[in-house]
Amino acid sequence: MAHPRIAASLLCVASFAAGVCGAATGTTVAPAAAEGAWPQSWPMYGMNAAHEATWNGSGTGANPVGWKFAVPGAVALAATPEDVRRQYVNVTAVRDLVGIPVGVSVAGGIVYVPGDDGHVYALGAADGKLVWQFDALNQIMTTPVVAPTARGVLVYVGGGNADFSYSEAVKFGTPGAAVVRGTGINGIYALQAKTGDPVWSFRTEGQDMPTPVYHAGRIIFGNGDGHVYALDAATGNLVWKTAIRSFVSMASATLAGDRVVVAGTHPDAIYALDAATGALAWKAEPGNVFSSSMGDCAPAAAGGIVVTQIETTTGKPGLAGSEEIAVDAATGKFAWRTMLGEGRVPPRNKDAVPMIADGVVYTGSPVTNTAYALDLGSGRILWSRKLSRMKAAPSVEDGHVFFPVANGTIFVLDRKTGAIVNAYHSGNGGFGPQNGVIVNHTMYIGTNYGWVYAIPTSEIVTAQSAR
Repeated sequence: MAHPRIAASLLCVASFAAGVCGAATGTTVAPAAAEGAWPQSWPMYGMNAAHEATWNGSGTGANPVGWKFAVPGAVALAATPEDVRRQYVNVTAVRDLVGIPVGVSVAGGIVYVPGDDGHVYALGAADGKLVWQFDALNQIMTTPVVAPTARGVLVYVGGGNADFSYSEAVKFGTPGAAVVRGTGINGIYALQAKTGDPVWSFRTEGQDMPTPVYHAGRIIFGNGDGHVYALDAATGNLVWKTAIRSFVSMASATLAGDRVVVAGTHPDAIYALDAATGALAWKAEPGNVFSSSMGDCAPAAAGGIVVTQIETTTGKPGLAGSEEIAVDAATGKFAWRTMLGEGRVPPRNKDAVPMIADGVVYTGSPVTNTAYALDLGSGRILWSRKLSRMKAAPSVEDGHVFFPVANGTIFVLDRKTGAIVNAYHSGNGGFGPQNGVIVNHTMYIGTNYGWVYAIPTSEIVTAQSAR
């Protein structure tokens, strides 16, 4: 008898052309949402190029809300660490099965949630109820992108995993060989925002874990086969395809003016391409990059500067450096490089994603387990605060900056001083690359244990733990 997931996948493949794959559970049409109360689009990771994912609307529909949603198989709220080890062996296994791997998006009153279980879930932003779900037949590690098109408002997600086939892994031993990352079914899907019905799909050789960017009617992304693609957002037709050779893992695309910026591994470099033509504008190679860290971090851009983080080699067993780097968006020349410190090599994603607000770069480091605020123009460290392992982009609201960390705590720091205002214990599961987004004074965030939370930010600032 076929495994249930495989059987469902085969059924989905067979019925894709008929438009029935990804059938919803429960409501099949999203409720109407007042435009002033919610964002109407979500064009890239972190909502914008700076990753400043905070949007507070107006009207009665813009009040903060609180709810929890569990994906199928999520770890029970009452489970102890021993329960988790007994059932799943370790936390890493749990995340790969049911975790929410990266930040959600919120548009038109719907929260779009990516799942390591291969599904995207559409939830009512006000109540957390399931509107629809869709199976991409592989892990989904992209923040769902939402954009209006000639075919209605569409949601875009990428399917893919972090694996290497044996034939590709052995290429690491061959100088100059191009390596493809990702196994199984890889591709970009466009779905109807209200129903989850598939509109088109575009298959690729490598994984599609990085979040695409929507720009000028196109979906643009780097991926695991060493290319950057631009697709017509309404039809999925290929507009241009540029070879960069580097495979892009979790380094979601961002925009710097009319250029799309991605970062990749093997070789380790940051690339800026003309969004209209795909022509390479510049390539920046920082050197001394450890492991896949160049392609793990999603760059942020603001004020003509692109900021990212890399892990550096130290020559010391088990230790690595953590460095924040900035590149001039016009020329590709390094504007500044700030060493954050050294520490133990973190598991998996090697870097924390930066967020830029009001001329300040806010970021953490999974190497030093410290939060930082840096001046965007100079890279000077304004303050630092020892916390815990963190990888996600932080969020800001008013005078606070919110850092989700690996043990499930959301730290609230004073934006000016870095002083700890509160340590909020969210409940079930920790946070890795999952960035929190703040919409209508509510933080929407997923965990490694398969839970999605909507938490009023006032509660995170003042309360000690989840209700």
